[in-house]
Amino acid sequence: MPTAMRPRSRIALTLLGVVLVAVNLRAPIAAVAPLLPQMRTDLGLSRSAGGLLTSLPLLCFGGLSTVAATLGRRIGSERALVFAMLAMAVGSAARIWSAPLLFAGSIVIGAAITVGNVLVPSVIKQHFDTKQGLVTGIYTGALIGGASLASAISAPLAHVDSVGWRGSLAAWTVPEVLALLVWIPSLRVPHRPPPVTPGSVSVLRSKITWGLSVFMGSQSLGYFAILTWFPALLQDQGVSAARAGGALAIFNVMGIVTALIMPSLAGRFSEQRGLALTIAAGWAVGISGLLLAPGAYVLWAIVLGLAQGASISLAFALIVLRSRTPEVARGLSGTVQSIGYLIGATGPFVLGALRDASPSWSVSLVALLSVVVPMAWGAWHAGRKATVG
Repeated sequence: MPTAMRPRSRIALTLLGVVLVAVNLRAPIAAVAPLLPQMRTDLGLSRSAGGLLTSLPLLCFGGLSTVAATLGRRIGSERALVFAMLAMAVGSAARIWSAPLLFAGSIVIGAAITVGNVLVPSVIKQHFDTKQGLVTGIYTGALIGGASLASAISAPLAHVDSVGWRGSLAAWTVPEVLALLVWIPSLRVPHRPPPVTPGSVSVLRSKITWGLSVFMGSQSLGYFAILTWFPALLQDQGVSAARAGGALAIFNVMGIVTALIMPSLAGRFSEQRGLALTIAAGWAVGISGLLLAPGAYVLWAIVLGLAQGASISLAFALIVLRSRTPEVARGLSGTVQSIGYLIGATGPFVLGALRDASPSWSVSLVALLSVVVPMAWGAWHAGRKATVG
C-alpha cells in the first residue's frame, strides 16, 4: 500500500485488501458446485468433465504456485495481487459464453487464485508481525466465508427469471473488481526485489516442508471433493437441490468458526501435532458418517465443515509460524501449495470418475476416507517444533 498514507490507515487498507482477496479465492469455484446439474444438462458434460471444472483451478494452484512466488518476489506481492484480481475478473466474465470458454476461464481463474493463495501469507508476515495469528484467522475465515456465500446463493440466484447459471456465475465479477480497486494504489509503491538467501533454498531441504505439503494436499483434496460433489451426492439420494445447496452452505459456514479460532490457538503452542491429528480424526468421522448414515447429512456437514475450516487455517498458520522471514514464508507458501494443490486436484476428478464407473457414491467415499491416512502422516511431521530458513 502507498507509503504516503499514515501507518494506521495503511494497515487498515491492507487488512481490507487481504479480506477482499480472501473472499475471492474460493467463491468462483464454490459457485460452480450447486450449478453443476444445470451446467451438465445445458452443455452435455459428464460427471468427469464436471469434476474437471474444479480440478483445473487446483492444477493451476499446483503447477503455478512456485511461479506465483517468483512473481511476488520480482514485482512485489501487492502489485502481483492487483494483476491477479484483474485476471480473475476477466476469467469470470469469459467462462459464461461457451463450453470451451468455461474451461479456459476456469484456468485463468485458477492462475489468479494461485497468486493470492501464495502471496497473502507473505503479506501477512510482512505487515502484521505481532498479529499474525489473528490476521491469518480473519483471512481464512473470509476465504471460507466467500465459499459459503457462493454455495448458498448461486443456485437460488440461477433460478431467478432471466439470470440462469450464466448470470449466477457472472455475478462474482463484482467482488473481484472491488478487491482490484482496493489494491490498485499499491502500484505506486516502488519495489526492490530482495536478494536470494540461503533460507530460500533451505525450504526444499526441510522435512517440515514435505510434511506440510502432504497435510495441505490431503485436506485440499477432501475439501474440493466435498465442495464439488456434496450437492450431487445428496440429490442422487433424493434430497432437493435447495436442501443440497443448503447442506453445502452449512459445510462452508461451519468452517468459518474453526478458521477464526485455529491460527491463534496454534500460535499458543510450540508444537501443533495434537491439533493436526485431531483435525484428521474429524475428517474421518465426517466421511464415515456420509458412508454409513447418509440420512444424517446435516450432522456430517457440520462435522466436515469444522474439520475443513480447522485444516486449511492450520495449514496457512503453519506456513507463517514455521517461516523465519517474509521471504521464507513466500518460498514455503509457494512450495507447499504447489505440491499440496497438485495432490488436491485429483479429488474432484477421481471422485466423479469413480461415481461414473459405479452404481453409487460408496466407492468414491471409501476412496476419500483413505486420504485421512496421509493427512495424519503429514500432520505429525508438519506439527513438530522447528522453523524453516
